[in-house]
Amino acid sequence: MRKLVLIGLAQALLVLAGCGGGSGSVATPTSNNGSGNGNGNGSSQAPNAITMTVDSGPDPSAGYDVDSPFITVTLCAPGSTTNCQVIDHVEVDTGSYGFRVISSVLNSSLAAALRQEVGSDGNPIVECTMFADGFTWGPVKVADLQVGGESASNVPMQVMGDPAYEQTSGATNEIPSGCAQTGTEEDTVSTFGANAILGIGVFGPDCGSDCDLSASNQYNPDFYYECPSSWTSADPCTVTPVATSAQVTNPVFLFQTDNNGVIIQFPAVANGAGSATGTLIFGIGNESNNNVNTKNVLTADSSYGDVSTTYTDRSGHQQFLPYSYFDTGSNAYYFADGAIPSATSCSTYPGYNSKQPDSWFCPGSGLSDLQAVNTGQNGTQSTVTFSIGNAYTLFNSSPSGTVFNDIGASSGAENQACASQSSASTTNQCAFDFGLPFFLGRTVYIAYAGANTSWGPGPFFAY
Repeated sequence: MRKLVLIGLAQALLVLAGCGGGSGSVATPTSNNGSGNGNGNGSSQAPNAITMTVDSGPDPSAGYDVDSPFITVTLCAPGSTTNCQVIDHVEVDTGSYGFRVISSVLNSSLAAALRQEVGSDGNPIVECTMFADGFTWGPVKVADLQVGGESASNVPMQVMGDPAYEQTSGATNEIPSGCAQTGTEEDTVSTFGANAILGIGVFGPDCGSDCDLSASNQYNPDFYYECPSSWTSADPCTVTPVATSAQVTNPVFLFQTDNNGVIIQFPAVANGAGSATGTLIFGIGNESNNNVNTKNVLTADSSYGDVSTTYTDRSGHQQFLPYSYFDTGSNAYYFADGAIPSATSCSTYPGYNSKQPDSWFCPGSGLSDLQAVNTGQNGTQSTVTFSIGNAYTLFNSSPSGTVFNDIGASSGAENQACASQSSASTTNQCAFDFGLPFFLGRTVYIAYAGANTSWGPGPFFAY
């Protein structure tokens, strides 16, 4: 799980969880509608749909993935139809915003042709994307992007781990200390776990108005930097304001049509299956394949994109969690419950470093009667019943499995403030993360902030 939090009026960034590897070829962009194999090169689906595949990731030797959905996209130099690259194992993440690609995945022709964004002094703009388990660092560039039959031009995106911005003064690292101190750098395929990530959450720009504040403003979260072209230790990268239109942006917002939201569809899958296929559909209520067919429409907070969850743990403690979210980029249910064994309590079970985190829940027997009650800003409530199994037992029994519908992990010790509705509203740690297992066997609609639909304005979630 990767969680990135931005406090501000515009939005709070939630979870980025990456998976992937490093392949890709030069190609003229074609329809990537999907053929059920995750490569996105078939033509059996509508132009606004593409196949998602859950598999072991692009580089199993580095530790294979579980519950991570991938698609294939075509990335092109701005305005070009020939200088393009097909990139597979792009993780689909409904908890983040924008397209990010590992530098080593790009071929030299495309990498050289991506247009660099520059700041007021004419120097490159570089982003520090801070997650709960680490960070990525790399320049903001502009590209054209095709996903299925949809396309977006001049998309601000991040190239993660670009060596030109890593060590430019001998052995001295250019990454600012304010970024590097946030955790472990995750700018390679093996550390990030994906070739790229497509953030298609409820907002457009990945930071919003806070990142357009002056560098000295306490509410600027220090995501964006301007880096001198001839950097030295005495002339470091400095925090800089970046307009929302120039920030790394959810590409769906830039589609000509089918841009008011997305739909995630996965069938029910046997626990421990080696793979699974689902469908990512763009647009809500404007095509024959994206009509809403559910009574559970939960409006989300317009500033943070979250819903409220009430969860009673196994000890009977009730938690009020107003910053809860639905995230395909998280590979498990993440929540706090001190009565379910996890982490060091699982020491009798063999560890799986390739299937981190080390905080997997490991109850002595499966728990099938857990419930969480979700409430939208509109007052609509929905009770989610879910199961949590012993992750280590499941991994042992299905060593080649990549799809598990009942794995969970502890999000940390229970915060006492979450027991009080008034206290929890000011503590953004009070969250329930409904990861990919929640999406298995469901159709989940995600309407975007500011978008109009027949079921009302976004943001909202429906399932």
